Amino acid sequence: MNINSDIPWIKQVLDGNTNAFRNIVNTHKDRAFNLAFRICRNREEAEEIIQDSFMKAYRSLGDFRMDSSFTTWFYRIVYNTSVSFLRTKKDNNINLDTNFTEKYRYSEINSYEYEAESEYNRILVNRALGKLNDEERGIISLFYYDELSLNEIAAITGETVSNIKVKLHRSRKKMSEALTVDKTKEVMQNE
Repeated sequence: MNINSDIPWIKQVLDGNTNAFRNIVNTHKDRAFNLAFRICRNREEAEEIIQDSFMKAYRSLGDFRMDSSFTTWFYRIVYNTSVSFLRTKKDNNINLDTNFTEKYRYSEINSYEYEAESEYNRILVNRALGKLNDEERGIISLFYYDELSLNEIAAITGETVSNIKVKLHRSRKKMSEALTVDKTKEVMQNE
């Protein structure tokens, strides 16, 4: 994505054409929603976070430096809004239905072998993601799902590149340990 592709719309909004902001929303809503959803794990909360993020971006649009990437600037708003939302939420539990994954064995999830394996792996990865805290899930999402560079993630999170590397390493290690435990449990159940 061209870092200057939003500049014409931003200039129009700043010149008083508030309808031009709709183009910015349409350009970024899906990826921003995906980021918020991967952090908070709840569709309704992600929608609320995205609305808040777009409102914050709109109100702060005059502070945006036109020589930098709007996407990075906006994703930082989404990331910070998501993490702040979860911090203020009383019950910070992950909404994972562990009963679903424990009721069904690998072979029962789907009759087609390939699809069953994909679904099984998706469930395991989601369970492993559930072991991470909000910030770790956000960094993993930005790196693997959005395929952002370490520099871009550092700009979004306000962390140094070194800290991002450490957090990625620790998050991958936590996920690996969670996956190992889950697979060990399954082997023991099947014996």
